[in-house]
Amino acid sequence: MDGSIVRITLQDFMTYKKVVFDAGPNINLIIGPNGAGKSTIVCAMLLGLGGKPKLLGRTVALNSYIRTSCKIARIEIELKNSRGDNYVITRTITVDGKSSWQLGLTAATQKQVEDLVSKLNIQVYNLCQFLPQDRVADFSKMNPQQLLENTERCIGPAEMFEHHTQLKELHKQQVELEHQLKNVSGRLQSEKKINSRVEVEMVNMMEKKTLLQKVEELKQKRAWLLHNSMQSRVMKMKVDKKNATKYSAMHEKRYEPMERIIEAAKAKVKETERSLGAVNAEAKRKLAALTDMLESIEKTEDLIKENRQDCERKIQAEQLRQKEVSYLLQQINKLQNDLKGSTKESVNALRTELDVVKKQMNEKTDCISRLRHEREKHRSDLENITHKIGLQKEEQRKIQDVANQRLELLRRKHKDVYDAVMSLRENKNKFHHHIYDPMMLEINVTNPSDAKYIEKMIPHRDLLAFTCEDKEDMNSLVSIFRDQKNLKINVVHSGSEHRPFSSFKPNVPISNLRHLGFYTYVVDMITAPEPIMKYLCRMYHIHNIPVGDSSTFTCSDQVPGSFNYFFSDKHVFQVRCSKYSGEKSTNTSEIPDPFYLAISTNVQLLQQVQDKLIDLNGQKQQKISTLEDIQKQMHQIEVEMEEMRSRKHSLMERMEQLRTVEVKLSAKQRQWENLEQEKLDPELEKAKCRADNQLLVLKLTDQNVQMIKLFNHYDQSLIENQILHQELENVRNETTKREMESRHLLQKWNEAKMMALNIEEKLHEAEIELKRLFEEAKAMTGGVSPDDVEFEKFRSVFLGFGNTEEEVNREIQETKAKADCLRDANEMVIQDYEARKSQIVSLTADIQIREKESETLKEEMARISGLWLPPLRKLMSQFNKKYGECFARLGCVGEVTLFTGDDEKDYEQYGLNIKVKFRDGEQLQELTQRLQSGGERAVATAIYLISLQEITHVPFCCVDEINQGMDAINERMIFELMVTTSKRIGSAQYFFLTPKLLPSLLYDHTVVVRCIMNGAGALSSDDWNISDILRKKARLSRKQL
Repeated sequence: MDGSIVRITLQDFMTYKKVVFDAGPNINLIIGPNGAGKSTIVCAMLLGLGGKPKLLGRTVALNSYIRTSCKIARIEIELKNSRGDNYVITRTITVDGKSSWQLGLTAATQKQVEDLVSKLNIQVYNLCQFLPQDRVADFSKMNPQQLLENTERCIGPAEMFEHHTQLKELHKQQVELEHQLKNVSGRLQSEKKINSRVEVEMVNMMEKKTLLQKVEELKQKRAWLLHNSMQSRVMKMKVDKKNATKYSAMHEKRYEPMERIIEAAKAKVKETERSLGAVNAEAKRKLAALTDMLESIEKTEDLIKENRQDCERKIQAEQLRQKEVSYLLQQINKLQNDLKGSTKESVNALRTELDVVKKQMNEKTDCISRLRHEREKHRSDLENITHKIGLQKEEQRKIQDVANQRLELLRRKHKDVYDAVMSLRENKNKFHHHIYDPMMLEINVTNPSDAKYIEKMIPHRDLLAFTCEDKEDMNSLVSIFRDQKNLKINVVHSGSEHRPFSSFKPNVPISNLRHLGFYTYVVDMITAPEPIMKYLCRMYHIHNIPVGDSSTFTCSDQVPGSFNYFFSDKHVFQVRCSKYSGEKSTNTSEIPDPFYLAISTNVQLLQQVQDKLIDLNGQKQQKISTLEDIQKQMHQIEVEMEEMRSRKHSLMERMEQLRTVEVKLSAKQRQWENLEQEKLDPELEKAKCRADNQLLVLKLTDQNVQMIKLFNHYDQSLIENQILHQELENVRNETTKREMESRHLLQKWNEAKMMALNIEEKLHEAEIELKRLFEEAKAMTGGVSPDDVEFEKFRSVFLGFGNTEEEVNREIQETKAKADCLRDANEMVIQDYEARKSQIVSLTADIQIREKESETLKEEMARISGLWLPPLRKLMSQFNKKYGECFARLGCVGEVTLFTGDDEKDYEQYGLNIKVKFRDGEQLQELTQRLQSGGERAVATAIYLISLQEITHVPFCCVDEINQGMDAINERMIFELMVTTSKRIGSAQYFFLTPKLLPSLLYDHTVVVRCIMNGAGALSSDDWNISDILRKKARLSRKQL
């Protein structure tokens, strides 16, 4: 195909001093290690064909593509031309960042080169044709619209993309035109509404003028009505003033004699009050004497009563004394009989026995004190031991609390994985088999210092991966967390169909490697559930990776060839063997510090803590046994002490009884002697009481006679007091009545004077107001008053109005309201009205022109859409079929559909949707960076580009390291698809760059492999002898056989 690359020659470009790259017509595989210069060829293709540096995703400075220490770089690209000599494009880059161009041997401009590239349909900016390494991820970032445009350029005819661009531009113009039409129509309607309102205002202008004239005439009549009303009020006020003066003189005459009458009444009141005061003083004195006499009589009666009661109390007391003496004599006789039964000898015997018991109790008390001291000492020791046990248990808990610490680390560093762990722990019942947490939570390193070996062996993605024993559980887990919850997680499968963990044995016993410093295998450093252990053995062969000490580093070259991966104390060794020469190469690197597994259980320290706990628990049990023995001894002594206390109590009770009898007898005898001294004669007391009461009765009779005399005198004073009280009340009532009458007359006189004064002031104000109203009304009628002949014309007008002020005011308000409803019209309003009429005509013509333009645009869009959309749908159907067939070969489903959006006329919304399904049970999902993994996106991108091959119109396609992230199965199938597609007639030339390829791939004679081995010691391409290399390869193969 014209435009395909025949040759690329580079000189002093990036890492190449000089190289010639001959391209095959079909697939060109460019393979080499990272940094060898694969992507340099891609950069040369893009820059040599007129592309911008920013399309590479690298530096934009041209001079940075010149090899170090050189001044210029040259790119020469030969393109196929079936109608003559091939095209040769040469670009020279200088250190100042400038470029010069040649077409063949002739100097050219960059525009000429770009025109040639465009003519050959080479699209260096189209990711569907040209996908550099640093922009592979950008393919999945393209939105549907960008994907459709790039696909049109790549596989559609040249006019298809042009038609699409025209449609988008025409639709944009139509939207803008419709917007303008809407604005112009709005303006037209607004102008029409305004003019319609102005016409009504002009009609109402004359009506408002008439109404305002009527208002003025009404105001004139109201002014004369107010004048006439005020004139009537003045005449009435003059009559009221004359009547008020007569009324005031009458009340003044009635008030004058009232003062003399009131003074005489007040003098009589004072005389009566003096007489009443003298009578009251005499009554108080007589009442005091009567009260004193009553108190003396009461005291005499109380003395008589007290003498009688005192005599009765003394007789009763003598009777009680005699009974108490008889009872005391009986008690004394009984106590004397009790003492006769006790002897002096029995008391001494009790005292001696009591002393012996006290001595024995003192000895037992000393023994108990000693045992208590020992018990407290042992208890203190027991508390110390218990405290130490608690400390050791807390230390044990901290050592064993690895899971929570790792879970917290997971929460801080990988929130999605943490959320998935917490959700899984709440929903374990939704799965058929057990699903293990991420390996970093399940793996325990026996010695924390060995964690660095484990993390070096196991990739981080597996340390963060869940482990499933069942494939259905794995699919369900991925669906729930990735698809539904949008969590980024990894899942691995390790089921019963895989080898059991017990079958993974080291190929070489560790004892055979001890002379090299090896002391264990990685598998023996960790513990984990069996599915995880067998997964690690199966994937990373941890059962065959030995770990050594520092001596291993010095004798690493003596390690047997069967070990291609092993550790010293600080380094990791990777041994590779060349398939061609058989030569071994060893890569040595330092082991980084662990991160995820740094938190592990220290088994050695844990064992020390557990041994210490066992020893402390033994000491604790020994102390508890000793305390129990001491407690038993104390209990036995307490039993003996209790018996002694009982004996002591019994002896003390017997001695106390004897002492109590003696004390009681002495007390009773003293009590009897006291009672005998209190003896008296009842008859003598009665005679004494009668003599005293007779004298008191005589005194009481004399006091009653005096009291009757005092009572009669006091009663006479009360009668006089009542008479004077009644007389004083009558005089006071008469005085009060006269005073009230005087105040009433004075108030009437004052009111009459105030009324006359008020009427006079109002009359003066009314006369002034009457004069003002006359002048005001006369001014409103042009200086004419009703007495003038000229006033007749006003009378004839006033006859049509109301005859009262209220009626005229109501007519004024109604007329003003009608006038206020009508707006004022002026010259400016009329001018604006005429200007708007002209504007309406202009806007109507403008709308007709724009409507015609809109119809023209619609017809043009319909015409171009008929040329663009049917071929596009047919092309997309063909491409979708190819895409689906390629996915079906992988056992998956994929489709490409045309997206039109909500409005089919909005051609800017047209795009392509890619949907894929990689697992059974899943739904087709749109290809995005969020829903699919990196490997899945790489597969989908590769199939998309391969599907373009058979129907593309571009001369070549180039992809750089698109197989990164694919698993071995998908990578192999993608390669076979690529080879199969490129053999078909009409397929474009294909450039595929990768740092590695799977072994035993199916190659074809159309596949050209270019191995890049660039470096300081590499041979120039001119010095290579392919025949010598092939002969050496054959010789090595025979030696191996």
